[in-house]
Amino acid sequence: MSAAKSENGTRTRPASAVLNWALALATILGAVALVVLAYGKVMATAACTADTCEVPSEGVFTVLLYSPPVVAAVAVLLSFVTARRPRGILVPIAAWVLLAVDLVVLTLTFRT
Repeated sequence: MSAAKSENGTRTRPASAVLNWALALATILGAVALVVLAYGKVMATAACTADTCEVPSEGVFTVLLYSPPVVAAVAVLLSFVTARRPRGILVPIAAWVLLAVDLVVLTLTFRT
């Protein structure tokens, strides 16, 4: 396969576009895993009292629950535009960083 030429004259390799799409589509699986983990964390607090478990506020939990699917959807949609660009890989990498931050905050805010 030959390299594709972008608007600014630089060449991108087809392998980088495939890697971009693989990472972008994998964010969907990461988002699903985070949503399942969030529901699991909430269910684990069912037997807790206010004194024994620390849980985040409803607003924080809402952000932690609904942001991973939004991040994954935005990463996939932006990849339609950026996949063949030289720095297009930054879109799925940024999405994975945001998913990792969500995981850390989710893990630290629930103390069961």
